[in-house]
Amino acid sequence: MREVITLQFGENANYVGAHYWNLQETYADEHRTGELFTQRSNKPSVPRALVFDAVGNFGAQALEEDLQSTGNDEIDEDQALWAGAKEVHRQPLYPKHTDSTQPTRMRFWSDFAQTKLSPHAMHVVSGVEFGNSLGEMNTFQEGLQVFAGTDSRGDVLEGNFRAFAEECDHLQGFQVLADAFGGFAGYGSAFMAKIRDEYPKTPIMLYSVGRTQPARQLRNVQLMDAAISVATNSEIVSMSVPLFTPTPITKLNAHIHIT
Repeated sequence: MREVITLQFGENANYVGAHYWNLQETYADEHRTGELFTQRSNKPSVPRALVFDAVGNFGAQALEEDLQSTGNDEIDEDQALWAGAKEVHRQPLYPKHTDSTQPTRMRFWSDFAQTKLSPHAMHVVSGVEFGNSLGEMNTFQEGLQVFAGTDSRGDVLEGNFRAFAEECDHLQGFQVLADAFGGFAGYGSAFMAKIRDEYPKTPIMLYSVGRTQPARQLRNVQLMDAAISVATNSEIVSMSVPLFTPTPITKLNAHIHIT
């Protein structure tokens, strides 16, 4: 088996990733290929993917099993330490909207996701501790800083990434979807550099995802981010494919409409 590990960094990349896995789900049906999916014990197969995004962008992505198990463990531990009465207050999960006929109700990329991801695939990235003074991660450089701070606490390749890599019989390569500019462009670039150090000969294919905007509408920092991202990643990845939505002047099939 020649397995592939998928990594997704940022909101734009995860929108594309959600539809990508939906297509895999549709075509693979019950015969999922081991290159992209993994199965542990008697549980259903799930994408061999790690997803990185800000906490506010996950929406209602299915983590119920993990949340419930974590919550029960916390309650059991509290019961062992306190014999008195207890009250547990939990904020309800954001309701997931899957009706594509009502696009105005689709607020997050997870609303489009039909494929269930592993609870261990979801990684919340925050700039509160290592980002700018406002706790944000808006630029390529800030993304690098957040990654460096996170990595200083412990090797980021340990844990779930290592588990995916070690279960592969013959790792074919990595496919990465990352935002074209912004904080997650920098975070994803630093993550790929870390992978390249450990897997110097393993192919890395990058899909750089962004929304098409006229250059005059982009702020200087975004233009600079995009340029730095291209220059930095060209020394890391085996192939880079830019993915942007078509501009309004692009000639499309008559039945295709861009909103």
